Amino acid sequence: MEKILENLWVLFIAIGSWMVNRLSSKLDELEKGKADGAALGQQGQLIHELDRRVDELGHTSISRAEFKGDVIALHTRINDQEQRKADRIQQIKIVDEKKGR
Repeated sequence: MEKILENLWVLFIAIGSWMVNRLSSKLDELEKGKADGAALGQQGQLIHELDRRVDELGHTSISRAEFKGDVIALHTRINDQEQRKADRIQQIKIVDEKKGR
């Protein structure tokens, strides 16, 4: 019984050391891939520039709802004009210039 417990203890220690080695290698990889302060500062500047551009576009461009309303109004007007013209045109005559008719 004592020998079995000793063997299980050795197995437990072996599995535990293997897990600690894997965990430490994962932590080393994370530490190696971590960004430094200069890179984070540059990203902060780029985000600030992007926010400034978005604000500038918001003040100088037409909102989406207003634009969609204008497009809908144009489509409605074109459809009305088409229906009015269709009522006036009764016959379409095609003339072939080569034949003279």
